[in-house]
Amino acid sequence: MPKIRIRHGENEIELDGDMDFITSNLKSFYERLGLVGGKTSPATLKQDLLSLDKPKEKGITPTPVEFYKSKGKTDGISQVLIFGKYLEQYMDKPEFTRADVNSLTTQAKFSKDIHSQYYTNAVKQGLLRMHDGGKYSLTLSAEELLASM
Repeated sequence: MPKIRIRHGENEIELDGDMDFITSNLKSFYERLGLVGGKTSPATLKQDLLSLDKPKEKGITPTPVEFYKSKGKTDGISQVLIFGKYLEQYMDKPEFTRADVNSLTTQAKFSKDIHSQYYTNAVKQGLLRMHDGGKYSLTLSAEELLASM
């Protein structure tokens, strides 16, 4: 008998039984969360849940360099996380590529692009999640780290 455990934010479900039982209960779980409709990416699920909780911020959107300087970190992994958060928060891109981040570093007038090894290290440390097509998204650990900056 299969066993499955799923957690979305504050909501969690653990099922043990045959596949029909699991399928029907998972469907009702996702309907209760309002996540039905073929959205399979954890990043887009997270973005949808976050957008339901808080309204859009009013005021002037900071530039990438202002956002980067406000965090006060300069190491490579922090740069990836900060610019990834900028893409998610201000440009509504929960999944981003290296090119997206490097375009922000160009806008921020960095002398070089962020080296690809920093992305690999961030994935190994559990701060970035890698998706198909070379796309990345921030994990909850990265969100906590950015909130503490």
